[in-house]
Amino acid sequence: MLQPFNRHILITPEYIEREKKKEQSTILLPDDYTKVEGKYCSAIVHATAADCRFENLTTGTRILVNRAMIEEVEFHGDKHYLILDNYVIAQIKE
Repeated sequence: MLQPFNRHILITPEYIEREKKKEQSTILLPDDYTKVEGKYCSAIVHATAADCRFENLTTGTRILVNRAMIEEVEFHGDKHYLILDNYVIAQIKE
């Protein structure tokens, strides 16, 4: 697993989880179908940089982030998603 630095947070955006479930689904949609996505999305935290400004973000915490600012990094064939702590707008508590 990557260890983020420079105020970054390693996350899994909720739309990635939806895509994985959609691949396993048997419901067929037209090829040109696209769902309108909002500006923000939820994400699950996996790791934070030591200098992250949010001390209470632990593994498994759900946060709300600016979707456009998510960085996709490919390393050794795996995709990882990072976001700068500046683009976290809320923690989701259930």
